[in-house]
Amino acid sequence: MQPELYSLTFSPLAICLLSAMLICMATLATILWPKLVRVRHRVSMDDEAPLPATGYPSVSVIVYSQADGTNLRTLLPQILQQDYPAPIEVIVVNDESQDDTETIVSQLELQYSNLYMTFAPDKSRNLSRRKLAITLGIKAARYDALLLTCGNCRIDSPNWMKRMMRHISAGAEVVIGYAKPVGPDGEPDEDSRRRRRSFDFTWHAVRYLSSAICHRPLIATGFNLAYTRRLFFAHKGFSQTLNLKFGDDDIFLREIANRHNTAVEISHEARVDSLMHQPAQMHDTLRLRRDFTSKYLARRAFRSMALTSILWWAWPLAGIAASLIGLPSLIPAAISLILALTFSFIHMSQWRRTASALGQRPLYWTVPWLSWSRPFRTLRYRILGRRDRSQNLTHVI
Repeated sequence: MQPELYSLTFSPLAICLLSAMLICMATLATILWPKLVRVRHRVSMDDEAPLPATGYPSVSVIVYSQADGTNLRTLLPQILQQDYPAPIEVIVVNDESQDDTETIVSQLELQYSNLYMTFAPDKSRNLSRRKLAITLGIKAARYDALLLTCGNCRIDSPNWMKRMMRHISAGAEVVIGYAKPVGPDGEPDEDSRRRRRSFDFTWHAVRYLSSAICHRPLIATGFNLAYTRRLFFAHKGFSQTLNLKFGDDDIFLREIANRHNTAVEISHEARVDSLMHQPAQMHDTLRLRRDFTSKYLARRAFRSMALTSILWWAWPLAGIAASLIGLPSLIPAAISLILALTFSFIHMSQWRRTASALGQRPLYWTVPWLSWSRPFRTLRYRILGRRDRSQNLTHVI
């Protein structure tokens, strides 16, 4: 046995690198773990919050639909049969649907007198189709409280509307909800990249939900969002971003939401399922849209999460360098390994618990690898986004 292998006398540089590794881990834990804990604790709090018996506002539900006829057969009754004590109406905005959407909604209109449908004009090509459709739906709404969702969603709970609207009745003007992406049959998708997508969706949800919980609303999801009609017109709708095809649920939220008028609702009863008929393609599309519009948003939350990506590379590199410089002693390598395993196991546990609370795939062993590789995936989307930048712009300048 060679005594130098276990010698406690090694290079001061190795000690500095081990210290740097520990500092990077501590900084990463300080930034990321509170966000994970905050989100899952809020889910628990919202689940336990009692629902008021009365005082709910009348609601206009705007359903943006683009070739979602088949799913509307399920979604619309789920909305119209909500356990809600105040008047509601549902307005389906049909955007270029070439399927049987019109026939399906017309049939349901015979059963539900508070169901209506309007259309986005086919000739309006120089505007954002989605923003135009939502604006038409809001103009047609008769009630001040608006609840927005999409035709590819499912709502399992009869208390969805109560959960979202309890904040409006308490004085909020914006309510940020949560939508869980699922496969085309309503179950978790099962293709080869499902873990990566689940990780990305959880990362995105933790970023915007934790920021909103801390009274710094950043972005939201158009699949599950509420605000008042009065607030929409007070800010002249989407007039500030007519040159952008997207941004109705993030850039517009930046305009209307603040720490005083915004609430968050992420209970299990308040969430919706977003059906991804082509999971890989839809995931890429959503990532490209978010990366494009992120440049128009406050940078604070983005910087903190970007720093975590840097730290995920800094601490293992510092540990590897300390191990090599400390040779022939194996003590620096042993310390690095113990720190790495301890940190990774705690982080995997924190991530798994939060992902489970959000209804995402409860990843474990793949979390460190997906955390390390995320900067490269982000860079890929940035490159693709720059190449296809014109696709995100309208002809209105």
